[in-house]
Parts: sequence; structure tokens; C-alpha cells
Amino acid sequence: MSTNSHTAGRGRWLFQRLATWEVLAALGVAGLALWMIFSADALGAPPPAPPPPLNSAGRGPQSPVAVLGRTLFFDTTLSNPAGMSCASCHAPQVGFTYPDSDENLDAGPVEGVVPGRFGNRKPPTVSYASFIPHGPTPMPVGQNGQTIFVGGLFWDGRAPDLPTQAGMPFVNPNEMNDIVHNLAAPELVVQQVLKNHLPQFVQAYGAGAAHGSTSDIFKLICAAIATWESTPEVSPFNSKFDAVMAGRAQFTPSELSGFRLFTGSATGRAGGAPMPKHAQCSACHSLQPGPGRDLFTNNGYFNTGVPKNPDNPFYNETDAVNNPLGYNPLGAAYIDLGLGDFIYSKSGLGTAGGDTLRVNGTFKTPTLRNIDKRPSPSFIKAYSHNGFFKHLMDVVHFYNTRNLTSRPGEVIDFTQANPYAKLRGKPLWPTPEYPSAQTLVNPAGLRGGIGNLGLTPQDETDIVNFMSTLSDQ
Repeated sequence: MSTNSHTAGRGRWLFQRLATWEVLAALGVAGLALWMIFSADALGAPPPAPPPPLNSAGRGPQSPVAVLGRTLFFDTTLSNPAGMSCASCHAPQVGFTYPDSDENLDAGPVEGVVPGRFGNRKPPTVSYASFIPHGPTPMPVGQNGQTIFVGGLFWDGRAPDLPTQAGMPFVNPNEMNDIVHNLAAPELVVQQVLKNHLPQFVQAYGAGAAHGSTSDIFKLICAAIATWESTPEVSPFNSKFDAVMAGRAQFTPSELSGFRLFTGSATGRAGGAPMPKHAQCSACHSLQPGPGRDLFTNNGYFNTGVPKNPDNPFYNETDAVNNPLGYNPLGAAYIDLGLGDFIYSKSGLGTAGGDTLRVNGTFKTPTLRNIDKRPSPSFIKAYSHNGFFKHLMDVVHFYNTRNLTSRPGEVIDFTQANPYAKLRGKPLWPTPEYPSAQTLVNPAGLRGGIGNLGLTPQDETDIVNFMSTLSDQ
């Protein structure tokens, strides 16, 4: 269903683009103008549709670089073939995540511009990504020598900063697929930008920049996108939560209860009177110590025990002939190691087998801002790195009951060699995708910790209602 709907969407795009085709106006740099006039590709492709108008959060002056970046973010001609933009997977109306409710429900990970190709994870949000620190950086925690990694972008931290992240989807075969002869081809992106947006590019960077190397121009393109993603239009801090913190609004009783449960504090801040229950949310989705711009993430990596998503299309992405760079050689046996896959396979720190760094199965803690931003109450969003969850209530209930069974009082202890061997009840959730006692948060399911929080159904509802106040206006 998701593949057909996605392909139909590209068909509608093509029809609309052909219906609005216009002849490109002559551009001002002579050499590039001649190249564009005589390029068969230039004559054969329609110009990209303009991005939607600025919303209220984005009003006001923006730098020429940010304006260029905004245009490029919505440009559907920068993929190969044309038809997919950054906004295709990171749409403003859903908090800069995936905007197709059906595909979110059916899968979680989404189809790239080439039909039938899927990535292994769901698209993370772009909103507030500009506040993520450079990383992943090892940080010592406590006195037992434990180390956690902080910073970096994507679920596995493989991009150290926002400009680097902005360029990687272009050359991912399962995303925008700017690939030629099985090699990354950023020149395809550069050609389209100079063909369709040369005046904006020159205004942003100067005429000389358009004569630079492909590598230099591509870096400027990525920097422009990152610059726009760093503007208040993408990260406005204008949610109901922000209004409450500024004294301009009030929480409902349920939202206030959820805030207190979320933080374990009567004030929601460090130093506030402790509450009888603490849902432990703020342990990872942290707030500032005092009033300020709360990001609701500590930017660390943790294994919370999310199960495998049986509907993940990546398990079927096994065609090495037609997708040699992006196929899944393990099929349904694939285990997503998250940060461990990047650290061990790409950076060369240690070996995945022994997990000496205790990072296998850990994933980036996302911001909770815009976590419930949807165009309508019936719209479905996918949650967690693999899209296993389809409702916020399910996410909260999972963290409340991950280690429990249908038998009251029975707890699954993942520190045991066979946690399920002596159970008398039925586990409430499938086994974690990576059930390692080394990395799993609260593996024994101790009362009051993740997996055995002791929350009531009303507590869970209150927490969800509080998180809904984090949606930007």
C-alpha cells in the first residue's frame, strides 16, 4: 500500500509539473548560461515548485544564505530521478517528520525516490536539530567508568554536524539517490542548483562561488540548507509549553500533572519539591536547570528496549543487483545496532562483537518538541527509530510496562541468560531488538525505572497530554 501511494504521489507530481512547465529565463553568468542553454537535461526538466509561503514564525528578514537554503529544502529536482525533496520526508505540518499517515502506519521507515527502496529507520525530525552538539563525543558519567556518547545527527550519530547531515540524504541510494555508476554523485545536485537557482546562489555566496569546484559548491549548498534549518522558522520555541513558561498561558490540570510526572518535580525544575511518582522521562528528555530554551533531550544514546518492527520494509531490501549500495544482506535477520553500527563499522573504534564501548543497540534521544504535531487528530505518526509505535500513548505505556507480563507483579529480568524461561504470564511486549543487559536501560525491570514505572492509565494520559503542549504553533 505504501509503495503504491508513494508512486502515485510522484505521478501526481509529474502531472502537475508538466501542466505548469515554463521556459527557463536566461541567467546572468555567461559560461553557466551557455551550459544550461545547450544542456539536454536542462531543457528536459521542469523548474522546481516554489516553497510554501513563510509562516508567522519565519516572518522577518532572513539572510540570503538562509533564503537559498529554504528554497533548496523544498526543491524536488535535486533527487535522481526528480521527485523528492528534503521536505518530502521532513514536512513542516508534522513537525518536520514524515507527512504520509498511511505510510507511517504501514511501515515507519519510508520509501526513497526509487520505488521499492527503503531505509532501515524512520526519518527523524529536523526541527531543533541545529541545537544538537557536534558529536558523537564520549562523555564519562559517574564514578564507575561508564561512558556515554553525546551529539551528532541521525539516529546513529553518523553525521557530526548539521551541514554534514544535510548532504548525506542526497547520496543515499535509499533516499534521494544521487548516484552514478555506484558512486556518490554530488555533481548532480550542483548542476540542478546552478541551473534552477543561480541568481539566488550568487546573491548568497557571490558570483565567484558559482565557478568553484563541485566539492566546494556542494558544501555551500549543504551549508545553506543547514543555515535555514537553524532559523526560527524551523525552531520557533512558540509552543503552549513556551507560553506557559513565559506566563502567557496555563496548563490544564492533566497537562500540569503530566509535567510533574515527566520531571518528578512539582515545579518541573531541579530543586522543586519531589513528586510521589517520577516517570523518568526527563532523565533523557532533559530540561534546562532553570528557565530557558528547553530542548527535551540530553542528546545521548540509549537502548530503551524497543522491539523490532515486523513491518519494516528494509527486511525485504535484499536485491544486491539493483541496489548494490543500499541493500540489506541479512534480510529479516538484520539487527539494528544503532550507534554501535556507526562506531564499530565506520569509525573503527573497537569491535562490535565484544561491544567494549557498550553502545550496541543504542539510539539518539530525540527532542520531544513537535512530537505530537499533526495536521489532524486522525493523522498517524510513527515513533522510535524504527517506527514500531504509532501512537504516543503506546510509547508511554511501553516505557511503563516493558518488563511486565500479564501476571500481576511478575517482572522480566533481562540480566538473566533466558529472561523468559520461568515466566508464568505472557509478556506484554515483544522482546527488545537488542536485549543486552550491558546497554538496556534498567534491564532487571526494577520498580520505578524504565520498564516498570508503576504509572496508572491516568498518569500515562497526563504525560501524553503534557507532551502535546510541545507542538509549535
